Amino acid sequence: MLHQRYGAVVVVGALLLSPVGCGGTTNEPAATTEIGGDTAAADGPVALTTADLDALERGLRAEIAAVREAQQKSSAAKTPQERGEAIQATFEDATIPQGAAAAGLPLPQYRAVRETVTGIFQTLDFQGKIDGPLSMDVSRADAAMKERLARDPFADLPQDSAAALRAHMDRLVPVWIDYVTLTAVAG
Repeated sequence: MLHQRYGAVVVVGALLLSPVGCGGTTNEPAATTEIGGDTAAADGPVALTTADLDALERGLRAEIAAVREAQQKSSAAKTPQERGEAIQATFEDATIPQGAAAAGLPLPQYRAVRETVTGIFQTLDFQGKIDGPLSMDVSRADAAMKERLARDPFADLPQDSAAALRAHMDRLVPVWIDYVTLTAVAG
């Protein structure tokens, strides 16, 4: 399965990913938006709180459990239809609502927090600043990706949000790595 992401090949283990498989983010910096209740940022990072990040950790753990359960069902499936349904249950469209429920956040808020953190972790991983599963042939990256990789991935966050995320990285990065590895290489 070969896809291009931001004009560069993105490799996870021996598998290439598309933006959908990574919880894709935009290349362009966007204004930071505070979220709460049922509203969320459609574009760009959100203002992150300690409570948001704790909730994200719970949500990602629930998504991991949902993917593992679906993979087991796929392995035990007796018909192609059962197998197909189980495989679809591993997709983000199926797991994100479960993550939001476990996080105790409205779906739009969970999705916005998840996308913001995922985008930052992807950039840190591509930059080699965290030991995650992503790698990239930078020579094939387009100008927007090269610009993204040259920037501080925390730059678009308010200072308080960046500090909160940095303080949670020791807990969130391993969970994010587990999720990406599980979903990219079918665990």
